Amino acid sequence: MHAHGTAPAPPRFEINAILRTHGPAFRTRHALSPQQHRVLRDLERCRTAALGGHLYQCDQCAAETVLYNSCLNRHCSTCQGPAQFHWIAQRQKRLLATAYFHLVFTLPAQLRPLARACPQLLFDLLFSAAAQTLLAFGHDPQWLGAQIGFTLVLHTWTRDLRFHPHVHGIVTGGGLTPDAQRWLSSDPDFLFPVEALSPVFRGKFLEALIDRHEQGALDNARLTPTAFRTLTRRLSRLNWVVYSKPSFAGPDHILNYLGRYTHRVALSNSRLLSVRDDLITFRTRGAGTCSLPPDQFIRRFLLHVLPDRFVKIRHYGLLAPANVNTRLARAQQLLASSDHNTASPTRATATSCTSDSPAAAAPDEEAAHPSAAAHLPRCPHCGTGRLVLLGRPGPRGYRHRRNDPPPFT
Repeated sequence: MHAHGTAPAPPRFEINAILRTHGPAFRTRHALSPQQHRVLRDLERCRTAALGGHLYQCDQCAAETVLYNSCLNRHCSTCQGPAQFHWIAQRQKRLLATAYFHLVFTLPAQLRPLARACPQLLFDLLFSAAAQTLLAFGHDPQWLGAQIGFTLVLHTWTRDLRFHPHVHGIVTGGGLTPDAQRWLSSDPDFLFPVEALSPVFRGKFLEALIDRHEQGALDNARLTPTAFRTLTRRLSRLNWVVYSKPSFAGPDHILNYLGRYTHRVALSNSRLLSVRDDLITFRTRGAGTCSLPPDQFIRRFLLHVLPDRFVKIRHYGLLAPANVNTRLARAQQLLASSDHNTASPTRATATSCTSDSPAAAAPDEEAAHPSAAAHLPRCPHCGTGRLVLLGRPGPRGYRHRRNDPPPFT
């Protein structure tokens, strides 16, 4: 909460302003894909008069303020806050009252040129190999012997904006038995061994990659058969990186944690430290910083533009759409019926329930999350009043958008 009820201060620098200043010159010097052109255009126009807007008046000081429409582009840091809030509210009903683990599956550096040439294919294979690996380990009685649930989110960047494709997995610490009669909880500090996950992940990815190459799906990469065989042999000898973190403090924290990953973009405005005509500086990790000329900054930023209509958040196992009303609901019922978090010396503990009644109702979304009104902006002039909609300025006229500034009353 800010002193005297004032609204949080806006960031000192904005990525969109950098793009408005340097984007036109960048276009003349670089060949861009249609998706990159669209991202540049949208972010340059975001929350400017080019997209139209609304006129508001403060209900306390009567000051008038124009709020312009946002671009809604998923690569825009400014637009991801409202999108994250709505996404978290929608996912609340699918939350499982169990521990969760955070795993990361990373493509080796040798595959990055291929991922640049065929992003849709390589990213799909990354999702598929990671998902198949997790599902196989969950079903294996040696580790759990149950169907787990998890969400995978694609990230393509390092903290200094270099190209580094990897998926973050938020995985339930347990699963539903095949007969749907028991919930098996994993050890609270251990899910699956990364030493065992890594070769399975590598094998599934390479098998699928070789199959796609034989089908001609990698023609855009212009790899000769000899070069492709050399690449796959080299990849098969590497230790592919799989990372795992211990379980979270509890399920109450999982949605906010997951929301940060699902709606994170390559760089947020809050990380910008200095913007000059010749140099842009931003925070990396800890006290580290990175400084780039504007041309190089935009080039790295555009490395992370996703293919058109590409789905970067995917749900599997119990969280797969086909299981939401069946096996997920059953898991929620089992977890609600007994204390599944009781400590146990065994790797997997069971929660059983013989009733076939439907799952208990999911927590009410409005009760589980603060009211949306609490997140609405206050008057930028007095810092205490709320804004009341007066009209719609601008020659473009009114266009309804999903996250127009809301009609405060």
